[in-house]
Formats: sequence, structure tokens, C-alpha cells
Amino acid sequence: MEQDFFTNLPSELTTNILSRLPIRSVAISKCVCKPWFNLLDSHDFVKSHLSKIKTPPSLARLMPVATNSTQCTIFEFEDEDEADVESHALRFHPLTDFEIPLGNSISKCRAKPNNGLLLIYSSLERRIYICNPLTRQYIELCCPQEFISLHILSFGFGVSKLSGQYKVVYINTDSSSDSHCVYTLGTGTWRRVEPGPASGCSFCFHAYIVCNGNPHWTVYDSAQIFWICAFDLETECFSIFSAPAVDGLAEGGPAIHVKLNVLRGCLCLSYTLDNKVVIWLMKEYRVQESWTMEYQISIDIDCGFVYGHWNLMYVYPIKVFENGDVLMSLEEKCLIYYSNKTRTIRQVGKLTDGTSEDDGASALIYTPSLFSLKNFAVENVILF
Repeated sequence: MEQDFFTNLPSELTTNILSRLPIRSVAISKCVCKPWFNLLDSHDFVKSHLSKIKTPPSLARLMPVATNSTQCTIFEFEDEDEADVESHALRFHPLTDFEIPLGNSISKCRAKPNNGLLLIYSSLERRIYICNPLTRQYIELCCPQEFISLHILSFGFGVSKLSGQYKVVYINTDSSSDSHCVYTLGTGTWRRVEPGPASGCSFCFHAYIVCNGNPHWTVYDSAQIFWICAFDLETECFSIFSAPAVDGLAEGGPAIHVKLNVLRGCLCLSYTLDNKVVIWLMKEYRVQESWTMEYQISIDIDCGFVYGHWNLMYVYPIKVFENGDVLMSLEEKCLIYYSNKTRTIRQVGKLTDGTSEDDGASALIYTPSLFSLKNFAVENVILF
């Protein structure tokens, strides 16, 4: 009888071998047997896998499809030789497709990723969820009572580099109130935090990003001056610093739609102005003089299913390739591609069909992870 040598391997060797598999293969391997499932679901294995495998970014698309669920599709970019860079950028395929059962209607939901987890919230229902699409788990967080009646809210979500704690920041974006709270996953309680330098600032509602492990927002102070605000997850303190001197960010509010992002590990501001896509990078974190205009791309295409004036649209870069080409998302509706060689921009894909059902859809860059929400002991983890 042929001997099964793999079964007799020491567990540390099995972990070492399996932790070198791509995330799709690890997910399939969970179905081999119960011992492998328990091994691959363990926190130690996930940490080992993260240290050995650089998971390529994926594109997550969420769309409310019913009164009690949200459809989520994860598209995986192919990770192969970039000799034909332009073709490489356009090849991606579904990694997984499912519905997240999140109770009552969460129309106009929004999501943000961090370390393979998604923070999903509804501006109508005042509901917050932490979800891992790969492990099919989610947690519902109870909102702090003093915020239940507020209508203008923003969020932040990240993991501290020092303590490894995952934290959600809950913000009233109205400058007349400084009601901000933080929730550490696994504790079950919200705590109020002082706004500090961000006192009196109006947080831009549409989004936050994570840079250097901490959430960042664009804000306006009482004089309507544009700033970038950061929240240190370790010290739980707010700070603000300057954005580049951009025409359109004048007193009285933004004349352009600015998207805060991270590109090449640097803070990035992108927007459309005078029929151009403009991209700034902060080459040295928190150093005003390091803001550099990396791209000023003329727009010469017509995305028929994206309505509105070019200067009132959000655009953010997804990936910059070695030859200077840029893959971007426009209004979370379509993908556009800039060729540095030909200096032209073209539409290369749709994220929505342009129908009324897509109004609540959102798309974002997402890096898959096998991190289990069961690591947060006191939380009620729900499987779907």
C-alpha cells in the first residue's frame, strides 16, 4: 500500500508548505479535510501566509440588490509578467461572488478595506459591519447612542502597527459638533476621543483612506481652508497638515471633487479640472514641500454611461506601472487607462451597467486575506 507521506509530516512543515500557496489555492485546500481546515483557519497560519505571500490587489464591487442583502463580487487582477503592461492591466476575473445578508435595507451602503477586512456602513440605517468576504464572516457593531440621531457621519478603520489592534473611528462630520468615538474590536465598547487640532473641522463625507496604518480624511476648517486630517490609532489623537496649493480649493468650499488616496505608498490627491486628470503625490509624509504633481492627463474620451461634468467627477488611480501607464477608476462606474507612451486615455471597462439599480454601487481596491473575525473573542461572528 502506498504511504501518504504528507499526512505524516510534522505540523510545522505542513504549515510552511501550505503558507506558500496563493490565496485561491489555500481557500480550496480548506475543503481537503478537517485537520487542514482547522490549520488553515488558525491565526498562526494566517500570519505565516501573510509573511510569505504578497497577495496582488483585487477589485471589490458592492451593490445593494435586495432589502436585506448586498451583492459582493471580488475581481482578481492576474499576477503575471508585465512585459505587455497595457494588456496585463486589463485582465482580471471574478475571485468570488456572493451576497452578504446584512439585515434591513442598506441602500447607499459604502465600504472601505483594511488588511483584508471591509468596513461596510449604511448612511440610512446607521449600521456598521466588519466583513471578511473570503472567510464569509461578518460582525455588526452597535453604534454609540449619542450618534444615533446624527445625519452627517464619517468613519475610519485601521489596525495599529504597534499593538495590532483593529479600531473603528466614528465621526460627526458637522463642524459645529466634536462628537467622535473609537471602538477597538474585541472590547465591545465605544470610547469618546478628543478632536484636538481637528476641533471645528468639517470632515468631507465621501471617504477616508489608510496611509502608514492610520485613517486619513480631507477636512475644511472654520475659515474654509482645505487640510488633511489623520488619526493615530496607537495614541488615539487627531492631527492636521497641509494639502498642495490647488486651484479650486478656495474659500467657500471645493470647486472640484478631490479624491484622497494612497499611491506607491504615498498620500495622493486626484481630481479632474479643465478636462484633465490631475494626480499629486506627497513624496515625504507630512512634508508640505514634498507635494509633487505627478500627472496632468488630458481627457479626450466620452464615457457615455457616466453622467455629469468632468470637473465634478471623482477619479482615483488604481495602479501605476513601471512604464508610467496608469489604471484609474472614474466615479466608481468605469475603468480608464492612460498610456504614457501615446499620452492618451481610454475607457477599458465598466464597473456598473449604468442602470438605476447601480446607483448604490461602490467599487474599491481590496487585498484578500484569510484573517478570521473569530480572533475578536467577544464579538458575535456571523457566517454567511
